Amino acid sequence: MPVTKRSNGHYQVTVCYGGRTYRKTSRHWSHADAKAYERKWLASVKDVAAGREPERLIADALEKWLLDHVPRLRSATKTKAHCRALLPYIAGRKLSEVSQVWAEIKAAEMDKAPATVNHKARILRQITRMAWREWGWVERPAAITLLPEKARETFLTAAQVEALAQACPNPLAGDYVRLAAYTGIRRGHLLRLTKHEVQNGFIRLDRSSKTSTLQMVPLHPKVLEIAKRLPLPITEDGVRSSWEAARSALGMESVRWHDLRHSCASWLVQAGVPLHTVAEILGHTSTAMTRRYAHLAPEHLADAMAKLA
Repeated sequence: MPVTKRSNGHYQVTVCYGGRTYRKTSRHWSHADAKAYERKWLASVKDVAAGREPERLIADALEKWLLDHVPRLRSATKTKAHCRALLPYIAGRKLSEVSQVWAEIKAAEMDKAPATVNHKARILRQITRMAWREWGWVERPAAITLLPEKARETFLTAAQVEALAQACPNPLAGDYVRLAAYTGIRRGHLLRLTKHEVQNGFIRLDRSSKTSTLQMVPLHPKVLEIAKRLPLPITEDGVRSSWEAARSALGMESVRWHDLRHSCASWLVQAGVPLHTVAEILGHTSTAMTRRYAHLAPEHLADAMAKLA
């Protein structure tokens, strides 16, 4: 039942019991992590052989969740990356220890942004819910409270957007900045658009979009000619580098590309466009996602109160 170090530097645990051999490898393990996993794994194998219900490991639940659930997610690649970051904390740990593991993560990552740390919490919460609801591995899901996150949205003015566009070393990147701000389309989809998706003053976003629905985005006159030239002859790296240079030149390093989408929503709301219409333009699946912009136009609250007799 050795713990061995493979030629690639990863530790491998080999457990032999009842004439069968079991192996497990992780590039995140230290030697101590591998030994701990070996002890836990051997105990669970013996429980199975004796007819006792084994106490499952967090790693087992994570592996099953990755195989059964994650492939259906559109964010599967990012989710797997967050899972890899979680592995050092869960080596050899039981499902019953999830709450303790979450406490250890919070203590170890106090210097990181709450949103970053919460990725791990959401995964732990999801796998314990699945283990409880669908797999019957635990009697109740773990109680995991997310860290409070501070909203990071920055709302730009039209003048600021134009300044960023003009500060881009490559004018084509500047055109993409304008198009992002005046359509609210996410960068990944924006860079894949062609002129064939531009029809009668609208951009048609097909089912490859994040929301998996047909989305009609009206084109503002300021970006109509840009849209007719899609795709612009510039690479994604070219857009990124020009965007970074523009932010630095204007001292706006805190502004993210996604803030162009937030700014589009804020302009619409401040212009009096109903939230449900803003949701349709942005491709939100529900107005709950759009309500974050409601505070930008509180006039409807005053109008509602004025209707009282």
